[in-house]
Amino acid sequence: MAKAGSNEVAFEIDTTDGGSLSTGFIQYITKIGDVVVNREAKEATPFGVVDEQYIIGVMKKRDPLVIEGFYDDTATTGPDAVLNIGDITHAVTRSTVLTLKAGKTVSGECWIEKYTRTLEVGEYHGYQASLRYTGTITEA
Repeated sequence: MAKAGSNEVAFEIDTTDGGSLSTGFIQYITKIGDVVVNREAKEATPFGVVDEQYIIGVMKKRDPLVIEGFYDDTATTGPDAVLNIGDITHAVTRSTVLTLKAGKTVSGECWIEKYTRTLEVGEYHGYQASLRYTGTITEA
């Protein structure tokens, strides 16, 4: 069984609406949340049956992808410039590519659903962004 480490991960996102993918955005990320996909089961128990029965749902659903790291408002390609929906236009989806070990990718379009600056006494300022995938997501 091959194991993978954080040094084998990359993440890129369009730097602007309709823009091109970032290069090196991973340098601003210290944590990537769980990559979750599910097909929720639907109850299909008919009358007269004692035990529950289910069929698999027809839609794949993905939880938002949460990324976080150190706040940076100086770089034009850093998290505040790219993700801060309080300051930037966000009228269209952004392309994203998450690369895992050995080139396995999860890519598609997303909305920046939430951007948070995190502040704590005695700590560096941070940020957190919640990205909601929409449409077709490709896993290759």
